[in-house]
Amino acid sequence: MDKRLTIADAIAVMEEAFPTATQDDWDNSGLIIGNAGDELKGILLTVDITEAVVNEAVNRQCNLIVSHHPILFRGAKRLVGATDEQRLIATAIRNGIALYASHTCCDKSPRGTSAKLAQMIGLQETAVLVPERKYLYKIVTFVPTEHAESVRDAMFAAGAGHIGAYSDCSYNLDGHGTFRALDGTHPFVGAIGSRHTEAEVRIETIAPRHRVGKVIDSLIDAHPYEEPAYDIYPLENELATLGYGVVGTLPEEMQPTDFLALLKRTFDCGAIRHNDFNRPIRRVAICTGSGSEFIRNALSAKADAYVTADIKYHQFAEADGRLMIVDIGHYESEALTKQLFLDILKEKIHKFAPCLTTECSNPIKYY
Repeated sequence: MDKRLTIADAIAVMEEAFPTATQDDWDNSGLIIGNAGDELKGILLTVDITEAVVNEAVNRQCNLIVSHHPILFRGAKRLVGATDEQRLIATAIRNGIALYASHTCCDKSPRGTSAKLAQMIGLQETAVLVPERKYLYKIVTFVPTEHAESVRDAMFAAGAGHIGAYSDCSYNLDGHGTFRALDGTHPFVGAIGSRHTEAEVRIETIAPRHRVGKVIDSLIDAHPYEEPAYDIYPLENELATLGYGVVGTLPEEMQPTDFLALLKRTFDCGAIRHNDFNRPIRRVAICTGSGSEFIRNALSAKADAYVTADIKYHQFAEADGRLMIVDIGHYESEALTKQLFLDILKEKIHKFAPCLTTECSNPIKYY
């Protein structure tokens, strides 16, 4: 008999690709409404959750809506149907529909929105535009010499030891540990009541925040000691594989008008706003959604063009002729999330296909 799929199973697939631990502090990604233990009957994928989208989920018998933008950014004190948001939440609860969002954790992922947009216009040799800081931790433990390899392997398998394109990274130092086992303990080596000295290896490795718990659990399971010693240190280092935006190179130079035509065609833009720029475009920076705060990062990355959304009037002048700033629209830059979520869910869930919403949730219309 096939295993009964639950909403938690779909969430696990999403969070393997886009861990909620990577979201910004102000964000509200994750399961917002619903019971993760409920049987999964159908998934509807959308950029935004609107009343029309919730009604579509009811009609299509989907009891999980996965959106890019969360329905709630701040706590709600009452649900009395006074706003569109309150009404759609009530409709979702009444019909047993769970609401889940993957917002900034998707935006910052190497498989996320900016990376997908860059792929769609053919950028090559890409790198993260604004790498995440303060997300790496150093993990240190002390292991009897003959068990060091198995403990290292367990930590690496749990997600530790990745530096850029290298895996299984660690530093190891031989030394000696001492301990005295007290009454009631079951020491792996040494005698109760006597101080023991053991040849040990100090193992140092690193792990991203969302992997630390699993790495520590694996360390403890593989370690021969009853009470393994370990240290966890927060680091200031940048994590080159996580963060906002992407910068890369087009296969060949393009004239500004040809580049704008490519963007309009690829992302079905109703209109594109941009500043005046008269040089060929080759190096391109991208940040989907509201990316105006990263104009300076695009300049530092020596981009010819910066593609984003929600640029204000005076911000178009910040580049001072050094950078073409292109605003393709917030919704247009993130409409691809529906297909992105679909591809990720289909990798692991084969019982039924998630549905793409037929509703356009873009609040901006073009005359």
